[in-house]
Amino acid sequence: MPALIFIHAFGSSGRAFQAQTTALGEEYRVHTPDLPGHGSAPGPLTLDRAVATVRQVLTEAEEPAYLVAVSGGVSVALLTALAEPEKVAGLVLSGGAAHTGGAGAAVQRLVLGLLPQPLLVRALAPMYSGGMAAHRQQAEEDLRRLGKGDFLAGLRELGRLDLRPRLTEVEAPTLVLCGSKDRANIPFAEELAEGMPRARLRLIADAGHIWNLQQPQLFTRIVQEFAG
Repeated sequence: MPALIFIHAFGSSGRAFQAQTTALGEEYRVHTPDLPGHGSAPGPLTLDRAVATVRQVLTEAEEPAYLVAVSGGVSVALLTALAEPEKVAGLVLSGGAAHTGGAGAAVQRLVLGLLPQPLLVRALAPMYSGGMAAHRQQAEEDLRRLGKGDFLAGLRELGRLDLRPRLTEVEAPTLVLCGSKDRANIPFAEELAEGMPRARLRLIADAGHIWNLQQPQLFTRIVQEFAG
């Protein structure tokens, strides 16, 4: 039975993939680990610790697995694939980037850093819930659980990371996804798809950033078709 490892966004948790766990659980071995500082996992959050979490799941899977990642989780998936190429059967990367160190991202981090945690949670919850009222409470709980300090530290670490020179080393088949309404991230998605030798890009109509919550059935179907 093939293994799927879902990697959530920084500020989210493994339960963001509950729909996929339910739909795919009989056909695949589905893993939805909480990254450090998220959900039930102890902190602090660092990229190294996040990658170690996924590598541990890969080791336990005992066969090559598919990594399915969203937003900041894409960086974790790429770092894992670079560290353990023989253990990664393929990658599905949604709303991520090889590098987010531009001026716009720096300004965003500065603005978010000025907000007290309650306002930060309120500002980010609409995006983290995929704009879906049914997921709003879960998004707020996940953001509060991680906390402002770890969240901003994670964003800063992502801002320092530049994987563009190493994209050619990622040899696993890769599907790069981005919502058509996630305009800021479309250039990043194009850069990912162009940089990896076995990658292709698919834009998702009428979808935003965390679109696995907006269109869970489509997200599930795309993963299922890719993993085979």
